[in-house]
Amino acid sequence: MRPILLPDPPSLSTGVPEIFEQGGSQNVVRRAVVIGNGFPGSENQSIGLARALGLAENHLLYRVTRPKGGIHEWLHWLPVGLHKKLEFILRHLYLYSRLMLSSKQTKYIPSENGGGNVVGLSSILEADVKEIVTMARDTYEKDGPLVVIACGRDTVSIASSIRRLASENVFVVQIQHPRSHLNRFDMVITPRHDYYPLTPEAQEQVPRFMRSWITPREPPQDHVVLTTGALHGIDYATLRKSASAWHDEFAALPKPLVVVNIGWPRRNCRYGADLAKQLTNALLSVLDSCGTVRIALSYKTPEKVSRVIFKELGDNPKVYIWNGQEPNPYMGHLAWGDAFVVTADSVSLISEACSTGKPVYVIGADHCKWKIADFHKSLRERGVVRSFTGLEDMSESWSYPPLSDTAEAAMRVRSALAARGWSLRS
Repeated sequence: MRPILLPDPPSLSTGVPEIFEQGGSQNVVRRAVVIGNGFPGSENQSIGLARALGLAENHLLYRVTRPKGGIHEWLHWLPVGLHKKLEFILRHLYLYSRLMLSSKQTKYIPSENGGGNVVGLSSILEADVKEIVTMARDTYEKDGPLVVIACGRDTVSIASSIRRLASENVFVVQIQHPRSHLNRFDMVITPRHDYYPLTPEAQEQVPRFMRSWITPREPPQDHVVLTTGALHGIDYATLRKSASAWHDEFAALPKPLVVVNIGWPRRNCRYGADLAKQLTNALLSVLDSCGTVRIALSYKTPEKVSRVIFKELGDNPKVYIWNGQEPNPYMGHLAWGDAFVVTADSVSLISEACSTGKPVYVIGADHCKWKIADFHKSLRERGVVRSFTGLEDMSESWSYPPLSDTAEAAMRVRSALAARGWSLRS
């Protein structure tokens, strides 16, 4: 197991021996544990925060896993611990094959990202509360406190248990709202739109007898940090590095370069071929003002959507559609793109595009409801995004203060650590 390495981490050197820093080396945070759930959108938020804290070269990624396949695809609503116990019973009742049994015994899980998004990662440790707590306690005197960063529903029980068992040795950050008992964590970082259910507008949409079932039920507490969008690892340094890495492929392309990022339908933002047709018609309408259009489909983009994209734009000489093969040009697109068009379903894709300060157009916001609609409303009010209609002149440039949620959240973590007498060298 090797720690995850991310490019260009901030320098941690202060020129002062650690023994003299704020009471000694035990008060200096040098390392972190990231607890992931196997979804890049969640894990990238935790890794991005670790990088913003200057811990890019000294953190380990653990992953909470669920049983997969068959009936288990219908059981993801269960708490992960209960799901695993049920899977254990089912394996014995139905005599699962020896191959499945032996594969479940291994402690290591192959990276689902194939190493493409995480430098130096060949395998990932399965999240184990006892193991992480023991490490935090046994290494505290030598290596100081441990920052634990978790994201996603499946990580809540693991992260909260670590804090309960090793509260004097760890600082636990939970990204995304855990829905209840927020005092189980030292800090919760969540988008502001997660509190949309508390607004008068939202309350009017929910029958009175159901309101007690909707979370969150209380306004944010002092240890809750509200962001505009999702956390990520995109900043000036990573964009500069990516611009250099992708120079040969993008520098000579006709300008403006318009990047189109297509996600997939979600519970609160449903669409199908109708939105794909709307998108292709709008792109064809603005094509004269574009130098190059590069389209990236998500691995979860429905076939009925991608089929329309390829049919309408696949043969156009100005348009390139990424086919999913490595290397993934996503970072090159962010660095070299002059403008972005993003489907409304993905908070992460939109947040990352809005971190560039370049024009961002959103299509499909009218398909979104509930808190995702509130997210789009907040971005429009700030002048960060505009609706994509097909009437735009894509050569027109406009800007805004880039979203900096990750850097701002990192500052709040530093302040909270300082309140405990701990510090992150910067």
